[in-house]
Amino acid sequence: MDSSATVLHVDDDPDLLELSELSFERHADDGIETVTASNAEDGLEVLDSRSVDCIVSDSLRLDDDTAFIVAARRRAASIPIIFYTAKEWDAVALDALEAGISEYVRKADDGDVAAVVERASELATRNRTPTIEEETLVEDRPCDTLEEAVDAFPAETADGTWTVIGVHDWQRDEELGTTIAQVMEAHTGVDAMQAEPLFTSLDAEALETLLEPRPGESSRYDIQVRFPYAKWELSVSSDGFIAIRDLPATGDE
Repeated sequence: MDSSATVLHVDDDPDLLELSELSFERHADDGIETVTASNAEDGLEVLDSRSVDCIVSDSLRLDDDTAFIVAARRRAASIPIIFYTAKEWDAVALDALEAGISEYVRKADDGDVAAVVERASELATRNRTPTIEEETLVEDRPCDTLEEAVDAFPAETADGTWTVIGVHDWQRDEELGTTIAQVMEAHTGVDAMQAEPLFTSLDAEALETLLEPRPGESSRYDIQVRFPYAKWELSVSSDGFIAIRDLPATGDE
């Protein structure tokens, strides 16, 4: 397999695109090249003119109001898409589901760019598309208990600060939102009835629809959704793993 790979980053924030290019330069020795586009139309022109191995995109729309990620998926069925946007999940869930995104990452601060670049580089060099339509090579979760999860599935990696706090079992009747609330209560010590409701951060039902296995199959899909919740950032994967890290402090605190 050719080790070179190209990542397309589409965003209407020129400062963010510049920061992204600088971050991707660190992966130049790994054969990672980045191409940027400042609007949806230019992003499609890139896809029509050259081969791309991964897309990082904000929530941008074409003149006909089609979401860029949806139009990109129609042009490139086998490209991983990282949906990197400041918009809350419930505002973009329909577009994300239609596009079969690989990951949703909520913009919080400039430090997120490094993590997104790391993940985009990984997905691009895999030369594969872990979307909701693709089965993973592993038929079942690698582990069935939280203790095994902590040992065998350290959470995502760019800065090493993630902690796995639970595993959702898709074969049980319990809803994903309930599992998240339970493991958050166990981890933080904050009573779930007193905590900020999960629905203030995202649509838990839409999240479950994106991540759960297809009916009649036990296979999972390599998808991860990250979102801010209260003072933390949560990561929920289609393997059932729930991880947490502190959100960076802001200047207002």
